[in-house]
Amino acid sequence: MKIRRIVTGHDQSGKSVFLSDGEAPRAHSFASIPGHAMAQLWTTPPRPVPVSLQSDPTFNSPSLLPPLGGTSIAIFDFPPDSVMANPLDGQSAAAELGQHLPGLFDTFDSSNPGMHTTPTIDYGILLEGELWLELDDGESRRVLPGDVVVQQATRHAWRNKSDKIARALFVMIGCHEA
Repeated sequence: MKIRRIVTGHDQSGKSVFLSDGEAPRAHSFASIPGHAMAQLWTTPPRPVPVSLQSDPTFNSPSLLPPLGGTSIAIFDFPPDSVMANPLDGQSAAAELGQHLPGLFDTFDSSNPGMHTTPTIDYGILLEGELWLELDDGESRRVLPGDVVVQQATRHAWRNKSDKIARALFVMIGCHEA
């Protein structure tokens, strides 16, 4: 996945400057699950501090999930469920997901693929395609481009029942577990 990320900040005199303009550095297209991809765009600690050109917080965080009071913003591509359910190599897919979705991958329920709970408040915006948001009781809602979902540490899964890739942006804010 290639997502352009432009970061602004201040120089030593306080003037607004562009700090970087290029591909998001923490991005991955999953070889074992064609069409599945992610890019973490930025993260902040619980009490954001000014950052410098030498410090990119996306590299300093061991998890895609933010700490309590911290934030993380990421874009995910969801291939159709038929692709997600049939990776090219299941063992390779699990290893690849674990490596490139640190923290997040650990929240998934192995007995119900895709279902997970994170200790976050999530603002999700569907950018392209369509998804179904499924809750733990099996109830689901169709989400279309431009729709916004606010999740409050709820157990859920994203399902792509279409035949096209769906792209969503998520802002996650670390909170106490429900």
